[in-house]
Amino acid sequence: MFANCYLPAALIVLSIAGLASENLSHYPIGIMCLLGLYLAWRDYAGVVRSSNARLLIAMFACVWVPMLLALPDAVNPARAMKTTFLYVHFLPAGLYVVYMLRDHLVRRIVWSGFAIVIAFWCIDGVIQLVFGRDLFGYPYDGSILKGVFYPKQRFGLILAVFAPLYLHIVQRLAARSIWAWLLLLPLAVSVLFSLKRTAWVMGLAAIGAYIVCFVRLRRLNLRVVIGFGGAAAVALAIAIVSVPNLRTQITDTMGLFSADFERVDLATSRRLSLWHTGLSMVRANWLNGIGPRGFRTVYREFAGPDDFWIKLGTKGQTHPHLMGLEVLIETGVIGLIGYVLLLIILGREMWRQRIVEPQAAIYLMIALVALFPLNAHLAFYGSYWSSLVWIAIALGCVRRDTDPGPAA
Repeated sequence: MFANCYLPAALIVLSIAGLASENLSHYPIGIMCLLGLYLAWRDYAGVVRSSNARLLIAMFACVWVPMLLALPDAVNPARAMKTTFLYVHFLPAGLYVVYMLRDHLVRRIVWSGFAIVIAFWCIDGVIQLVFGRDLFGYPYDGSILKGVFYPKQRFGLILAVFAPLYLHIVQRLAARSIWAWLLLLPLAVSVLFSLKRTAWVMGLAAIGAYIVCFVRLRRLNLRVVIGFGGAAAVALAIAIVSVPNLRTQITDTMGLFSADFERVDLATSRRLSLWHTGLSMVRANWLNGIGPRGFRTVYREFAGPDDFWIKLGTKGQTHPHLMGLEVLIETGVIGLIGYVLLLIILGREMWRQRIVEPQAAIYLMIALVALFPLNAHLAFYGSYWSSLVWIAIALGCVRRDTDPGPAA
């Protein structure tokens, strides 16, 4: 019973909880990869040929096949080949998730486990903000709120990605009491004080997607919406006035709407140089790109003499900090087509499952937010962000209306 139920649930929850560290999530995913290969050997038809598994394989191919096709022209063949072939392990791990989550109890434990982890992270972050240290003793430097992700600045990014799950739980609780909406405060505060613009963008994308799929505007209590909305606006205004770092970050962000290059460059954290150099790489090899993780290798070769990062005395950056552009640079037009196709499939399945299987739709929404083309944070082909993406996609591929649970 333990192996058939609690073990897979524990591995899946740990694969996400482990994101709070640099490498911890790789261990449960590695174990799931090995278990997925074993299950495929023992029950190939059940693991690989189910409609849920085929959906996962199709979406995985949208990313991995372009990576494979980029290898012949890779600027750093060793790095590109290592990235491409190590990337494969996400597929058997995902197949393991799909296979084991046919059991309703496993699905329920995983959902509850994620809810507990996200709520704990939010509460821990608020404690760090208010008291200067979180429950693990990690300090708050008075600037960027890092929570349990200290010293990395990933706190707001991860919480913004998982906002749909948190929103769904709060909405369910609010059906019993309108005061449950106050539970959104720890999430909002944590994302806001992470001072990450890309976390704010992902948070807004998550809220927008959630409203489209799950909020029926005609059923909303207008007075409640106005009341809570007004209170949130006042709280935000007070925070902006009271917290210099937050005020500075928001003021700089307004530079995105400026026609001045310097202001826009500052608002994007000096990424215009990265994007300009990246476009030069695209023009040089537009069809299949320069190979996965090749951006850093040829940055200096394509950068102009006035490039901000070169003038700073560095070799540039490891990736262009714009997800859609990164795909185009490193796997070319072929990769961009696969990426767009993946987004379309995710959006279609999310919309289809929003009523019959809302939890699956939420997981797919998480993946969509994580793959949002304007994301400007971690590398698309990096193992850290890919771990999050493929676990979420695998969870979203579990549809009860097509695959029965495992036989007793």
